[in-house]
Amino acid sequence: MHPKFLDILCCPETGESLVLREARYDRHGMVRAGMLASASGRCYPIVRGVPRFVSAEHYAGSFGFEWTRWPRVQFEDQNTGRPMAGHTTRMWERITGIAGDQPAEIAGKTVVDFGCGPGRFLDVVRRKGGVAVGIDLSVAVDAARRNFRDDTDVLIVQGDLAKPPFKPGVFDGGFTIGVLHHTPSPQAGLAAMARTLKPKAWAACCVYPRGDFYDFPSVARFRRLHHLLKPLVGYRFAMGWSYVAAHVIAPMLTAARRAGWRKTTDYIEQHILVALRLKDVRWRILDVFDAITPDMASTHTSQEVLQWMKAAGLGVAAVTPWCPTSVAGVRTASSGFLSPVLGGEGCGEGPNVGRRPLSQIEQAKSTKTVAA
Repeated sequence: MHPKFLDILCCPETGESLVLREARYDRHGMVRAGMLASASGRCYPIVRGVPRFVSAEHYAGSFGFEWTRWPRVQFEDQNTGRPMAGHTTRMWERITGIAGDQPAEIAGKTVVDFGCGPGRFLDVVRRKGGVAVGIDLSVAVDAARRNFRDDTDVLIVQGDLAKPPFKPGVFDGGFTIGVLHHTPSPQAGLAAMARTLKPKAWAACCVYPRGDFYDFPSVARFRRLHHLLKPLVGYRFAMGWSYVAAHVIAPMLTAARRAGWRKTTDYIEQHILVALRLKDVRWRILDVFDAITPDMASTHTSQEVLQWMKAAGLGVAAVTPWCPTSVAGVRTASSGFLSPVLGGEGCGEGPNVGRRPLSQIEQAKSTKTVAA
């Protein structure tokens, strides 16, 4: 971490400011090791350049495994000339409602990602000229730190999303994509993020929609099977099936659909086998593994997420073009909402299907709110 980020950090238990002690620096002026201490005596170690605000044993083990094995598969520079080129950026823009022609919303601003994993969306923020801060519960933070090793405008923190080690009102924008549904209380995580935002800062949230791929009976069945076998074989079953699904099942289902067996393949995908027909086999492997290994995975509706936004003090909100449960809003004193835009695809890697483009930030700044 760079010492300049001390100004935004605080003790997650007391809210006290933190001071840096016993710091060891690298040649770029980054703190590689040390201690963050509060006035009341609480101390948090900096290990491998990452401030750690959680104990060594915690939930999110599968995500640590996942992102340390595939740390850059979904980064844009790993997809140049490949089928999924530009996908991560398009996904981020459609979830946040911030289009590529709105650089002023990001450039020079400090933006936080709640549940950053290895940092693929932090990479989008950096490419748009923003200062990127990421927090994650799992050891995926180590992959993220390696991905941004010498970047002084990136801070990676290991911490609890419901009790983040950030001072109130320090970020110009914040988002959480595909993460809160893996926590005990998604609403609490969103509320915690909202508290870290400045007045009029933008916010975006995307969780699994009810009835989508991650809600299929086949996915639930394979998830139960993974957890039944995990004490015996670890992640080997999930890993093996992810490769079989990506290299064998997905191509077979694609061929069957082209031959006119659409209803049959839909039934197989929803009730029997877990497979994704993404264009890049690496993404198929990663997303199947991601679907069947979490300890927690809830699904939600548009109205649920809109209510979370309202309760969090994000007073202007609307569903954005990515999926029914991708919602963007603005940190204001108002608690009203724009009318939601329904329809669309799931919140995983599935493509958007013809939804109306929405510049949520511009609407929030220029449109009066209507009661929910």
